[in-house]
Amino acid sequence: MSSRRRVHHHRGGFHPPHCPNPDCRFHACRDGWHFVRDGFYLRPSDQRRFQAFQCRHCGRNFSSRSFSCSYWLRRRDLLQPVAAWISEGPALRQIARVLGASHTTIARLVARLGRHCLLFHRNLMAQARLTEALVIDGFESFEYSQYFPFHANLATGAKSCFLYAFNDAPLRRKGSMTLWQKQRRAQLETRLGRPDPKAIETAMAALVREALALLPAGETLKLHSDDHPAYVRAIRRVRHDPGCPPIAHEVTSSTQRRTPANPLFPVNLADLRLRHGQANHRRETIAFSKRRQAAMERVALFAVWANCVKRKSEKAGEETSAMELGLLARPLRWSGILKRRLFPKQVQLCREWREYYERRVKTAVFGSRQAVHACRYAF
Repeated sequence: MSSRRRVHHHRGGFHPPHCPNPDCRFHACRDGWHFVRDGFYLRPSDQRRFQAFQCRHCGRNFSSRSFSCSYWLRRRDLLQPVAAWISEGPALRQIARVLGASHTTIARLVARLGRHCLLFHRNLMAQARLTEALVIDGFESFEYSQYFPFHANLATGAKSCFLYAFNDAPLRRKGSMTLWQKQRRAQLETRLGRPDPKAIETAMAALVREALALLPAGETLKLHSDDHPAYVRAIRRVRHDPGCPPIAHEVTSSTQRRTPANPLFPVNLADLRLRHGQANHRRETIAFSKRRQAAMERVALFAVWANCVKRKSEKAGEETSAMELGLLARPLRWSGILKRRLFPKQVQLCREWREYYERRVKTAVFGSRQAVHACRYAF
């Protein structure tokens, strides 16, 4: 990075919104921040010039590209196409063949997009208030093999079908099994440990607490769920929290027909779209997720797509779920969602989502062979 000329920041051109250094005190606020223009950065791949800057407080050098979602990417042209394809049904290798890239490149881009969508969704939720009933349920899938099932717990609006929150809970394999399968499960549990039998209860309690944070003061949280016993225990646990608002819980049998008249229809619709639009969750698929971490990154992508891109109904106008809640004025395209880079230190993530962002959700069978997300510039 050259230092051909230095100009004070009030001149024209691109104005960085804040210092990109997460350790700088002007990372979250630009009031009183000073920077200088510090020549130009020449991108080797296409010889394109970008304005370079230096923070006068922490000394960090950066460029206008530091605020782009394609920062540090070689295949910048793939980011938007991958985002558009990932919720339309194809598997990673199919997307790779269509776009002329390696499937590992596509997987890395999906991980980056998932992290961005976690931050984007949380920023969107900062404007939201829960003024409708909430429908909760668990979407069951698996990682690595059918011996490692898990729940993706979803909380959707009863009227808007807006996906407010999600998290995960590892499960023990159940259902009918042959003698050999039971022995194999016992071997795996001896070597790797048995999943927490209260994982669904703990995760669903965290989901309800996230919903309570959006509830206006003095209001009652209205919840709908099926008759899963862990949901009842989770709500009972939350009710014992100090200062917990009133919770009205209605239970609908899971055997009731899944029509629009069913109170659980909004979350059933989310389950249907998730299984239909993402190849890793289809029945008898060979495109299943090898890691629960990757599966939850794709759920984050699905949440932004279902709330902001996909219209709520195919038969009734162009309105999205986010538009119905007044969070957006119009449907978004991926170009708008990926318009600027989001920084994790500027967004308040809950504990589960912080673990997703940092890629700390472990798949037991891989042991210590799992890298976390620890990039220099925290993207």
